[in-house]
Order: sequence, then C-alpha cells, then structure tokens
Amino acid sequence: MKSMAFRLGALSLAASLAGFSGVAAAQVKVGVINSVSGVFSAFGQRYQVGMDVALEEINAKGGINGQKLELIRQDDRSEANSALAAVESLQNQGVALIIGSYASSITGPVARLMTRQKLPLIVLGSADDSITKPGSPWVFRAKHNSTIVANAYFNYFDALRSQDASLRKIAVLHGNGAWPTSLAEEGKRQIEKRGYELAGSQSYDQGTTDFRPILNRFRTAAPDIMYITSYADDGVAITRQMREVGLDAKVIALDTSSSLPSYIQQVGNLSEYVVSAVSWSKDVQYPGAQQLEERLRAKAGGEVSFYEAEGYLALRVAADALARAKSTSPDDVREALAATNLETPVTTVVFENKDGFQGQNPIRSLIIQIQDGKHVTVFPPEIAAQPPRHPTPAWDKR
Repeated sequence: MKSMAFRLGALSLAASLAGFSGVAAAQVKVGVINSVSGVFSAFGQRYQVGMDVALEEINAKGGINGQKLELIRQDDRSEANSALAAVESLQNQGVALIIGSYASSITGPVARLMTRQKLPLIVLGSADDSITKPGSPWVFRAKHNSTIVANAYFNYFDALRSQDASLRKIAVLHGNGAWPTSLAEEGKRQIEKRGYELAGSQSYDQGTTDFRPILNRFRTAAPDIMYITSYADDGVAITRQMREVGLDAKVIALDTSSSLPSYIQQVGNLSEYVVSAVSWSKDVQYPGAQQLEERLRAKAGGEVSFYEAEGYLALRVAADALARAKSTSPDDVREALAATNLETPVTTVVFENKDGFQGQNPIRSLIIQIQDGKHVTVFPPEIAAQPPRHPTPAWDKR
C-alpha cells in the first residue's frame, strides 16, 4: 500500500510539473522577414542585432504577459519572391504578426500580400512612401518615409541657406531602386517648392561602378548641393569618383551609404563633411539613447548605426501591441497596433492616418554629419550634439 501510495504521489507530482512546464514553455510567436543574405545583407544583419537586443530586454522583463516572445526568422535573400514565400511559411507557423523587410522593393509586395491575407505587418527598414500611402489598415511603419526624410534634408538646406545665400543649385543622383527613386522624386518636388534650382538629375542602374560620366556632367553644372540617394557600395564609389573628377559642392548629402560606420572606414577623410538623414543616432539628445547605443554596440561587437536602432524599435512596437491585444488573433493585434502610444529610446510611436498616409508614425528624422571620422548629430539644433560644419571645402583644399 505504501509503495502504491508513493507511486501515485510521484505520478501526481510529475503531472503537476508537466503542467507547470507547459505554462512556462508557452510562447508568443512573431515572424521576421529580413535580408540576412544577398545584396542587402549588410543592412539586414544590423537589423538582426537590434531585434536581438530588444528580444533579450522583452523576455528579461517577463515577455508578453508572462509568456516568452519567440522570433521565427526567415531570410528573404534580398529577393521579393523569397519574401513572399516566407509570408506563407510564417503564417503556417501561427505567428501573431510579421516584421519585415529592408528594401522597399521587397516590403511593398509583402505589404500587399499581407493585406490580402489580413495579417498585421510592421515595416522593418523600408521607407518608400507608397508602402503607407495610401497604405493599408494592416500595415504599420514606426520609422520614417521618403517624405519625412526629404523634408529633413531640405529643412537642413534651408537652415544653411539662411546663413549662406549662395546655396541655390542642387544636383540629384539616385539609384533606380524603389527607395532611392522615391527619395529623389520627393527631393525634386522640394527643390521646386522651396525655390532652389535643379542643376541636373540622373538615375543609375544598381550594379553601376563607373559614375564618372554622370559626375563630369554635374561638375559642368557647378551645383552648390549634391543630393545623392544610394546604397552602400554605390556611395563609396561615388565619393571616390567625385574627388577624381573634381566635382565640388558646398553641401554633400549622401543618403543611406554615408550613415554606415563602414563608409568612413572605406573612404577615410573623404567622408568628412558628408551628411545623411537618419531616424536615430547615438548622440541624439533623447532619454536612454546613449544606454541603448551601449547595448547595441556590445551585441554587435563594434560601431552601430540607426539600422540597429530601427530593428530594436520594430520589435518593441510589436511586443507593446501584443501585450495590449485582447488575443493573438490578427484582428485583435491589428487593433492594438492602431492604438499604439509608445515611448522608446529611439522615438515616440503613434500611428497616424494623415496627409494621405495610413499607419505611419510621424517620426522626426535627424541629420548626421561626419566630423573628425565620426557621425555627429547636427540637426535639428534643439537635439543636436554639435553644430554643422559648413561649407564643405573643395577636394583639392583638404
């Protein structure tokens, strides 16, 4: 009898422990579609670092209402078709929402598919206006878009022009991808709207390595401002070849490429004075920004950029919505996302339906400039770490 009672007690304890283990192992799944390989992998890997830091923070604080948050990751290989296949795979795995991807040419088709499937999407890195304009009730973007970025650049140009009336002519050079084209087109609208003169505009195919014919034409036009929207390797080649052909400008704005630490490493002192618009920087005067930078840098094992911060932001937004949602059903998660009002060390997030956009956070972009080999926040002045250095000296005067 004693032996039987012991066995029954042991079975009861085992069942109790199994039940406890089941509760502890319960997880809330979030899908991630990211460019870990392929032409956009340099950016995708940075986003991954940011999401890893956010995941550790979220789970250390109890996860989603006591349940562990799990990321189900899919590599889109920097291709739209792979990303679309990943949506189906993640949906079959029961994710509550999806975060993705880097390039607008990938995220655009993903957003349209997820709208048809009625599954919430948080945009990771894509900034083309068309993703949230006219947008969809299923798509949410916490980071900036082309209109916000272009306005940041031109607000900066205007601030310089208030001190230097000679800033008049702007040349536009851009890759023919969705994001560079979107930013360039919005820039040309701003040129007309704000009374600048378009000194020239030229697109180029991705994979172009010799920009000298274009740059020589621009040199003849003698622009005061170079407005360049490019990806990583393109920007390095453009910078070097601007010096080769002697294309001088008082302001050089080189979007995307020059915001990476690797750009400074690759072009050295040619990077000085170059500016870029970003959603976050390590020295911006936001509460918690420096502490976040330290955690991101420790995880990355080196210098970080706004890309890591955007990865962190996307997952924080997802976790906040999931914690407030009535359930993990798509409708309940979408409703919670729409009601977001979140303070983070990256930015405040409130999704608005305004000015033709839907599910767009009205984030303020920053202008960073490379000074003494480092990225420094220089605009807007109220949150800047240092004033801008202007004008940019001619290449042969450095």
